Amino acid sequence: MMPLALKEIVEERKEKAIESLSDSYAKNRLPLEEYERLAEYIHKIESEREMVVVEKIVAEYSREEEPRKPAQYDDDDEPEYFHGNPNMASNMSVLSTRVFSGPIKPGSQFVSILGSGQIKVRKSDLEKKRTVLNVVSILGDNTVFVESGIRVSNRTIPILGSSEVSSKIGKQTREGDPELVISGMALLGNISVRLLKD
Repeated sequence: MMPLALKEIVEERKEKAIESLSDSYAKNRLPLEEYERLAEYIHKIESEREMVVVEKIVAEYSREEEPRKPAQYDDDDEPEYFHGNPNMASNMSVLSTRVFSGPIKPGSQFVSILGSGQIKVRKSDLEKKRTVLNVVSILGDNTVFVESGIRVSNRTIPILGSSEVSSKIGKQTREGDPELVISGMALLGNISVRLLKD
């Protein structure tokens, strides 16, 4: 059982998190559905450990976003990796499951926190040579489904999590096919790359 003093501190932190979340919602930094899910989850929190995770999520929505230039690549250059993303809220799944598909801009970021994301990638969605996709799983799962004929380079870092690419993907590619570079991390979560089946 949690000591009374610690319980009061957690309750205060829950109130501050709800206030910050409400402010972020008022400034259109997160959709109503995610605001409601997070608020409901915060009310149910009983441990400091859960509180720390939620405070990090709330802080992401509270940040002022600065516009970033898209990454530019040359054949011989290593891809540039982003540590943040101006469109994070639109590509984030929190305590929910979301499916993403369509054209991918270089440096797009997909974040799953206590939820799951499915990212469907077709050849027509990619740049002609190389496209970087940033994927972050925190206590969640992200699955990238790629169409046959896309070369995949997995540069994600698993931290107490897992990151894997299906062996079927490498067998379906040829020289000159578009390349998808997947960077990011799996923190107590999972990132997997699978073949897209229509």
